[in-house]
Amino acid sequence: MALSEVPEGVRDVLRRRLGRLPEASVTVLRLAAVAGREADAEVLVGASDTDEDGVFAALEAGLIAGLLVEPEPGRVRFVHALVRETLLADLSLLRSTRMHGRIAASLERLGSHDVSALAHHYARTASSATAAKAVDYCVRAAALAEGRFAHAAAVDLLGDALTSFARIPADASSDRDAELLDLLGRLLRAQVRTGAVIAARETRQRAIDRAVAADREDLLIRAFTAWTETTPWQSRTYGTVDEPVVAHLERLLRGDDLEPAVRCRLLDAFCAELSDTGDPRVRAAAEEAVALSEGLDDPPLRAQALARLASELDAALEVRRYAELGREIDRMGTAHGLPVYRWFGVFTQACAAAVEGEVAAARRHIDACMELARAYRMPEPLTVGETALATLAHIDGRFADAERLYAQATAGMARHGSPHAEGFMVVATATIRATQGRLGECVPEVRRMVEEFGPVLDDLLAVVLVADGQLDEARRVLARLGPVPRDFFFAVFATFRTMAMSALGETKGAQELYDMLLPYRDAPPSVAGFSVAIRPMAATLAELATLLGRDDEAAEHAAHAAAIAARWESA
Repeated sequence: MALSEVPEGVRDVLRRRLGRLPEASVTVLRLAAVAGREADAEVLVGASDTDEDGVFAALEAGLIAGLLVEPEPGRVRFVHALVRETLLADLSLLRSTRMHGRIAASLERLGSHDVSALAHHYARTASSATAAKAVDYCVRAAALAEGRFAHAAAVDLLGDALTSFARIPADASSDRDAELLDLLGRLLRAQVRTGAVIAARETRQRAIDRAVAADREDLLIRAFTAWTETTPWQSRTYGTVDEPVVAHLERLLRGDDLEPAVRCRLLDAFCAELSDTGDPRVRAAAEEAVALSEGLDDPPLRAQALARLASELDAALEVRRYAELGREIDRMGTAHGLPVYRWFGVFTQACAAAVEGEVAAARRHIDACMELARAYRMPEPLTVGETALATLAHIDGRFADAERLYAQATAGMARHGSPHAEGFMVVATATIRATQGRLGECVPEVRRMVEEFGPVLDDLLAVVLVADGQLDEARRVLARLGPVPRDFFFAVFATFRTMAMSALGETKGAQELYDMLLPYRDAPPSVAGFSVAIRPMAATLAELATLLGRDDEAAEHAAHAAAIAARWESA
């Protein structure tokens, strides 16, 4: 019977089989298990405490016992992962650590070019004597992983590099703080590429704290400028501002001796911290970064600045410039081999096409985005693309497909540590329920989210309470609302507020809301960066006009909404 067919109790069976072998042979097999699923016999000879004859005798015993196979001359492989796991399970951490060190040294003596294997074994040696080697190999292996778009592997390797760095003995001749900041910057960038944006922020905060503790402004600048790629969505928790971080950036930007490239990246960081807060300095900072980058021969920096400016534009009101930026970012990404900016440029064009009513073009661009995200293994762009596909399914009336795609997208968000996954799913589901006329079903989940996130979801709470017939509480919630925040979910929450006000006959604030929404009369059903769908804004304006007693305007808006819906063939 092949080991792969062994049922439960396999470990007991394996232990009995191992127990029939000489202890010296088992020790060599454990060494092979530490080396990996497959091992080079010459490496094992160099790493073993016994001589060459003893190693080969042990390997032959493993072959005869059916524990090993020979995939090619000079190499052995465990016939099943469970064989290796059983050998490792009975090995102490102290012993395995020593074995990793001996394997690493053997690989190095033999002139191995397998940087990943050297990184793996040296990182697990846990020795101050070899810690510097571990850092070097881990950094090199991480770079190779990044080149294969294996960003998660790069994150793991850089985490190992940092652990090993802590073991390097202090040396007065080295700039230990600068070396640490370099490693943290590498880790931060790898985390961004895996979509682990919150983890990247935590890494950056670690770098900031070290720079502040060392009273090193040069290191503080390095901490902020290490973030060199754009992210499709906000890089901070929704509805929050990290005031200490903003204060650091404000102080650094007051410096008059910054190099243009450094100032560009600091401006980008400043925008990221205050985006969607209504602070006019954000747009000015984004425009300045674009102007500065134009005179620099730095395509990635130029693309980053353009992407930041695109993120700060109101696509519905500035669609021509927004579309131009999308095309320029796409061209730069293509010309300079920058996949994330190719994706960003195409996605920007998708959003612009939606605003312009070019429905077929918007759909084509979204499909192209998905192809790019899959080809280059970009987790966050893939998630954003999945929400766009869910939005299109919602617009098409394929509600079950929309919910499935949203669930898939938010599962990805959760895997990458996003604090927004559950809240976004609740909002996205509510947009579908609004179309279905089933908003009342959302009350329990929305209440729970309000308890967690606070009043930022009060517009949603008000409308679901109305739909559930809890009118008195809905009025109380509506009464405590301030202006609708001009942020990512502006169109969504403005629509929900209008629905609640209309159902309750509440005219207070209706004129202000009408005036605020009128410039968005032509807006498509896809909103919030193509992440959700709502009825056309013209339908919301029609409801507000009716509430205000302006029936002729209401009729005009309603007709316009119907035309937009027909263009999108929406349900």
